[in-house]
Amino acid sequence: MSSFITNFKSGFNGGTRSNRFLVKGPIPYSEPHRNTFTNFHIRSTIMPDVNTTTLTYDYFGRKFHYPGEKQYSSWAFVVLDDTGSNNLWGSFARWQNKINEHTTNQTAVPITNAQTDYKAYNWEIVHLDLNGNTTSPNKTFVLHGCWPVQVGQLNLNMAKPNNMNTFQVTIMFDYLEIKGKANSLITRR
Repeated sequence: MSSFITNFKSGFNGGTRSNRFLVKGPIPYSEPHRNTFTNFHIRSTIMPDVNTTTLTYDYFGRKFHYPGEKQYSSWAFVVLDDTGSNNLWGSFARWQNKINEHTTNQTAVPITNAQTDYKAYNWEIVHLDLNGNTTSPNKTFVLHGCWPVQVGQLNLNMAKPNNMNTFQVTIMFDYLEIKGKANSLITRR
């Protein structure tokens, strides 16, 4: 029995932990000219799906399946709401409104290059190692071309006096890269 435990321990390097991660990315149009948040503001997230569609071809009574195009799901995360210069709900709402203003139904962003004006902000999800090492993380997911498609609701409830407010943000992105230790590219998805 102990040899099985020894084999398991020698073949398993401690695993990864779901609570050891950082999210980095700019939030344009935040005030007063603050375009980032500190590491503790993102409370939880789930890595977005990347799917390959299936093309089906009928041939002599058989179906043959071929890989099609990539489809990226949206990426959602939960943010711990803050006040003052860290008013993150307001910052995300301003960013979303600049993309398409409510009253004019037009963008407030000068479209000289759509990829750099409001949409091409790259965000990183850094999956830290067992000790929380930020210099050599397990892997880093780089999401290219992020912009908010939804800024979630704030729940106000007088019956819960000792709770911190959180809200969800849903981000669309163009594609993602996965980098390993030493920032080496594992794959582009």
